[in-house]
Amino acid sequence: MPYGQAKEILEYAREYHRRVGDFYQQLSDKAASARVKMLLDYLVRHKAHLDKSLGQFEDDVKSKALDAWYQYSQDKCLFAPLDAAQYSADMTVEDVLELGITLDSCLLASYKGMVDTANTPECREIFENLLQMETQEKHKLARIALEINDM
Repeated sequence: MPYGQAKEILEYAREYHRRVGDFYQQLSDKAASARVKMLLDYLVRHKAHLDKSLGQFEDDVKSKALDAWYQYSQDKCLFAPLDAAQYSADMTVEDVLELGITLDSCLLASYKGMVDTANTPECREIFENLLQMETQEKHKLARIALEINDM
């Protein structure tokens, strides 16, 4: 099982949001549907906001808990599916929603793994908060996709 520091998963999460944001931008650039483009443009902005928020969160947390070493069995998710060329310009809002939920499930699993393996209450609390935030973002994505689809 790999070892690392809790703060490494935060940097991984920031990189995840940047790379997925870039991926959504590529999909948006080729999207044929105005609704799909609107949802993808929202997701690009949203991922940039989450990256920035995680950076501020890490600055605000000034806790030794983030420096703690942990043994973590969940492998980091790969970015292999982030090839916009594999996706059709005719994607639907439902396709984008399904893709977003699939991609975000990787980050949710990483946060859940940190909660389950945290060796201090402080570290557990940090990742419980991040897990809760990311779960709320997943629900928000579904709600916004439905609103755009109903337009």
